[in-house]
Amino acid sequence: MKKTKIVAVLTALLIMAGACMTGCKSDDTSAVSGSDVTTSSDPGLSLSIDTDVSASSTFVKMSFEENYDAAAIAEMNKVVAIHGMQFTALDYNFYFANEYSQLLGMTMQGGAYGIPMTEAGFINMDGQLTETRTVKQYLNEIVISDLQGEVFLLEYAQSKNIQLNEETLNSINQQFEEVKTTAEKYGMSVDEYLKSYYGPDASEAGLREILQRYELVNLGMADYVENYQFAEGEDMLPIVYHILYPTIDLNTRLELMDDAKEEAKKKAEALKDSVTSLEDMKAKGEAAVQAGEAGEANQYTVMLGQMVPEFEEWCFSKHEVGDVDIVKTEYGYHVMYFVGQAQADDSQKKKIAYKHMQEEMDAAVDSGNYDPVYS
Repeated sequence: MKKTKIVAVLTALLIMAGACMTGCKSDDTSAVSGSDVTTSSDPGLSLSIDTDVSASSTFVKMSFEENYDAAAIAEMNKVVAIHGMQFTALDYNFYFANEYSQLLGMTMQGGAYGIPMTEAGFINMDGQLTETRTVKQYLNEIVISDLQGEVFLLEYAQSKNIQLNEETLNSINQQFEEVKTTAEKYGMSVDEYLKSYYGPDASEAGLREILQRYELVNLGMADYVENYQFAEGEDMLPIVYHILYPTIDLNTRLELMDDAKEEAKKKAEALKDSVTSLEDMKAKGEAAVQAGEAGEANQYTVMLGQMVPEFEEWCFSKHEVGDVDIVKTEYGYHVMYFVGQAQADDSQKKKIAYKHMQEEMDAAVDSGNYDPVYS
């Protein structure tokens, strides 16, 4: 499975702390207790520990079984080994809760993301999240992806003998102080509170180990980027001139009729075949825009993350000055002219280094050496 993302920073210990999913009753009578989701009085999901709770709120103890339904719990508590590193049920649940909470947070933004929910107010594990994945398929895949990324970066950190510093350890201690404060509001011990979110194996000692590894991951990633050695020309940014013949209405983003899309393709091909120089390209691009045939004609120094994937991929591929090509994207047909290169600034150099690290990690995962082994 291809690594899809790296969790760069853990902003808080309890991803769902303070969310009052089912354990917080409010004075507002619109709140519904039990397994139903609270309504207007629900303070919502938070990525940080909520230490500013109204004194009028009444807190009751909550349990693991109240914060997740049976279908979600059935997907948790897995034990897995990756590249020789053993992960416990608590490790798995930590990442699962993180990803679950992010999906749950999307539902609290007006439901625009279409996260499938049950009548009881939980995420529907069997619901279709994308065209090819149910929620439970997605969650299990992304948790394994997170664990694969952790192993890769931990191995790098260990190879560089990177250690946690006092500032980082103090930060972890502070997070647990905040957890303790929040747990006390529920009349719970720290371990009881942790178990309600991360399952029966959760404890302060276990979560400390996870956070310490997490911070080593962050330090490893920072070290990789900071010390990355650029190959010749790798720290240069491509400069391109492009002319877009759109296949969508650029105002409404609606697709054009098939004959209009075919006409855009023919015009792009004709222009590509006729270009003799950059000056010629610019003149024809400006004329096409004036005539209403092209949606844009412009020159860019392309930075990572700036353009749509197909456009960016072409720009960062190896080219000679004067190369002309056509790239199809969601916007239409781009006639591309490779103008040259410019030196990347420090910010872009970090992105280039990060991209290389991601590619190296992808290759490691794709090799099969990081495939999960369940027990």
